[in-house]
Amino acid sequence: MIKLARGVRREARGMQILVGMLATCILAVNLHAAEPPTIEIGLPDDGLFGLGGQYILDKGLDKKNGFVMKPRWAGVPEIQRLLGIKAISVGLMTPEAGLRANQAGVPIRLVQPYQSTHMYVVVRSDSPYNKVEDLKGKPIALTAEVTTLYNLFDFIMRKRGMNIEKDFQLKKLGAPAIVAVLEKGDVEAGLLWEAHVSRLVSGGKYKTILGFRDELSRLLNVKVLPVIWLSALEPWVKENGAMVPHLRAAWTEAYKGLQSDEGHFKKYAKQFFGLEKPEEIAAAWPRTKMFLLPADFTWPDAATLKGEKTWLREGVDLGMFPKEAAGLIDGMYVP
Repeated sequence: MIKLARGVRREARGMQILVGMLATCILAVNLHAAEPPTIEIGLPDDGLFGLGGQYILDKGLDKKNGFVMKPRWAGVPEIQRLLGIKAISVGLMTPEAGLRANQAGVPIRLVQPYQSTHMYVVVRSDSPYNKVEDLKGKPIALTAEVTTLYNLFDFIMRKRGMNIEKDFQLKKLGAPAIVAVLEKGDVEAGLLWEAHVSRLVSGGKYKTILGFRDELSRLLNVKVLPVIWLSALEPWVKENGAMVPHLRAAWTEAYKGLQSDEGHFKKYAKQFFGLEKPEEIAAAWPRTKMFLLPADFTWPDAATLKGEKTWLREGVDLGMFPKEAAGLIDGMYVP
């Protein structure tokens, strides 16, 4: 009887150990299943989009919305190149660069808009120029053909009946060089974006004669035209369709929350905008935050989508893109 009782106890202990092991395994499986997916996202290491990515990381908006963002920091051209060669699946893209990528056989899809254009034509305050047409025949500095700044300026001026390559003396440079030739007087105007513009105009030496955001809204009859998007390769969108609403939610929270968080801007003003002087930061904040999408904006939005497609289609009609590109526009936007 004693041996039998001992055997029963041993068997009971064995069952307890087995049950405990099973419970541990089940818990481990459940915990593993509960872990949100990690998504590598290409983020620019300067500018407003990069600031928004940092905001998502700092505020934990990725985890709040069911994923872990693994940032891939690089310059804007490099992020777009990485998407173009399919080295990353998610990251910043502009509509015109996305259209050219699709034309080259790389199926870029625009997932979530984030900001409008933050670019201006800047001239010296004591110059006689009050509109861009006054600069006809003059040397002006801007970025190269592959950039959004060049393409949007090209679009705006074509709508005004001008050809920028023929009607201006173009010097195609990077932002620091544009500022340098403008300050040396080698050019009569520089095309720049925030916060470079704030740094120049805050001292009173320079003024702006054209803001891209307002002009595009006027030309396309839309409240705001998003020009910077979170985008992804089509295969990724198809395989991860359930994650698209989560990405949209995080980036929507970012542009809504960031515009009322001056502290976040100040914290990263040097890192993302090269701003160090308190007076520059103070001037740049109200000028920069207005290029985030409005707090009451939600995507998808029918009027905005119409404006987006209109500018690309008119770009085709104006000769900016080949005729066959027109058939690719509708498929670029994720429903």
